[in-house]
Amino acid sequence: MDANSGEQERHYWVVSPNVNYNEKTVSAWGRASVLGRAAFMGWRPNHKRIGDKFAHKIASGDVILIARRHRFGAQFVGFGVVRGDYETRIKGVDIPEGGSFGSLRSLSPFVDLTTETPPARIRFTKALSHSSALAQLHPDRNTDHHLVCEWMDKRLSKKREGSSGKKQPATGEALGRSAPSTQIAAPPTNYQFDFKIRTKQQVTTGKRSEARLLHRYRQWLKWQGRALPTFKCNKLQCDGFEEGRRNLIEAKAATRREHIRMAVGQLLDYAYHARKKFGRLNKAILLPQKPNEDLEEWLRNLEISLIWPDEQAFRDNANEQFT
Repeated sequence: MDANSGEQERHYWVVSPNVNYNEKTVSAWGRASVLGRAAFMGWRPNHKRIGDKFAHKIASGDVILIARRHRFGAQFVGFGVVRGDYETRIKGVDIPEGGSFGSLRSLSPFVDLTTETPPARIRFTKALSHSSALAQLHPDRNTDHHLVCEWMDKRLSKKREGSSGKKQPATGEALGRSAPSTQIAAPPTNYQFDFKIRTKQQVTTGKRSEARLLHRYRQWLKWQGRALPTFKCNKLQCDGFEEGRRNLIEAKAATRREHIRMAVGQLLDYAYHARKKFGRLNKAILLPQKPNEDLEEWLRNLEISLIWPDEQAFRDNANEQFT
């Protein structure tokens, strides 16, 4: 496997997310890597065995996978293409343990693996069998390494294509039908009636329906060994937040546009307030059934997904990100 430029051979490396050998801060270092699009090394650049190799032997154009073997399984953060020389400082990212680390390597493009599960067909644990903070993969002589590196190259290629700046067709065009008509119109003549009144009983009924739907979804996640607590930002509290996958959930009792519009505003508000602590969140609306295609397209443009029950299970339109 060669670098895209064809000028030098690409090498593949695995860096542990346990930067300073402290299990309590592994998740914090993982968030820093995702937010900063960088791989961190605890050893200083003058540390001959590991620090020097990380800072000097890894070249621009190589690929770094931030992951480790942990408790008989694989723990992933992300991977990306190394850009530039090593650095010892990073701005705009909260660094755990007082900001202490040896050096970092910037990664672009970067693929976040904290919000997805890599394919089971690839034996990642075989490629992560080492216990060192830094290891090199050898796709030319190890089949398991080859599969891992090939998968990363394909993902990185798609990532580059998605950010190439090429104009994408409008959603309606992509589906082979015309987009809804948007026209200039006269302003309303009676503003005071431009709202709907919901009775106290309707609000209570809606809240009970949302609570039942959320309970079903939480129970379904529990059967998979997952949890859905919430988080608070001052007086704001979301319906659900799965921290491991950074999934932000808002539930609504109906698929009417006014309900979904309210959910959109809530999700954007929660995500904005939580961005410094959790980074970019995956947003979804939990509904009693899947809404019409027009609403689904609108939400897709806002990067908001949908979750809905399907008999005893749940489905989503985000490649099982939320299910």
